[in-house]
Amino acid sequence: MIFAVALLLGLPSAPAFGSPVPGPPASTFPASGPQDPGPAATDIAGGEAVAISDAPFAVQIAYDAAGARVGCAGSQISAEWVIAARHCDSARLQSVRLGTPYLGVGGTVRTVAARYPSPAGDVLLLKLSAPHAGQYASLSRNFPARGSAGRVFGWGDQAEGSGAMSFQIKAAGVTVSGQGSDAVGGLSVRTQSRTGHPLSGDSGGPLVVAGKLVGVLSTSSVLPGGNPSGFAGLYNDHAALSRHLGWIAVITGVAPS
Repeated sequence: MIFAVALLLGLPSAPAFGSPVPGPPASTFPASGPQDPGPAATDIAGGEAVAISDAPFAVQIAYDAAGARVGCAGSQISAEWVIAARHCDSARLQSVRLGTPYLGVGGTVRTVAARYPSPAGDVLLLKLSAPHAGQYASLSRNFPARGSAGRVFGWGDQAEGSGAMSFQIKAAGVTVSGQGSDAVGGLSVRTQSRTGHPLSGDSGGPLVVAGKLVGVLSTSSVLPGGNPSGFAGLYNDHAALSRHLGWIAVITGVAPS
C-alpha cells in the first residue's frame, strides 16, 4: 500500500472548464507572522543539489506577495504560465519565484493573476501578472513507458517530518513503474524512487522523462525510520499531464512538442 503524504487542506471544488480563479490582492496574506504555507506535498530526501541550469523551468510557489513563504514547486511552460499541483491551490497563493536555485531568494518574483484548477486531476495552471522570459518546460505528448528513467526536482524537506526545506534545489532519479491515481483521483504516472525520495514541502514539482515534462508531483510514500540508505519500495504519484493536454492548450495556448 502506498501511504500518500499530500495534505489536502480545504481543497476547493474545481471551477467549470476554463474558468479562472482570480489571484488575491497582496493584502490577503500578511507580511509577517506564522503562516500556513499551503497544502503540503513532496520533495527530496537523498538526491543531490543541482544548478538551476539542470531544471531552468523549475519554480517556487509562494503564499505571500514577496515570494518568501514557499510551499510548493512548479514548472514554467511559457512566458506567462506555470503548472503546479491543484492541491496547492489556495486563496493565499500569491506569487511565483522563477530563475533561481535558492529557496526564497534571488531570481524574479511574479504575482499570480489567475489560478485555473483542472477538473480532471491534481493539476493547477497559474497565470503570471507579467511575462517572464526564460527556458520553459516542454510538455510530452505521451504517457511514459514502464521502466523509463526520470528525474524529479524540488526544494522540500530533506528528512521525513523535519520541516527543514533544502536551500538549494535538489534532484533525484526515479523509474516509471506504471499508472496510479493522484491526490484527487486523476490518472498518475507512478514512479519508484531510486537515488532520492520526495518529502513534504514541494508538491507540483516536475517529473522529467527524456527531456520532457510528463508529470506534476502529487503524493509519495511515507519515508520510514529517517532516511534509509536506499529507497526500494517507495513510490510517488505524479499527475499525468498526457491526460490534461487539451485543457492546457485551451487555457494557455501551449501545446506538447
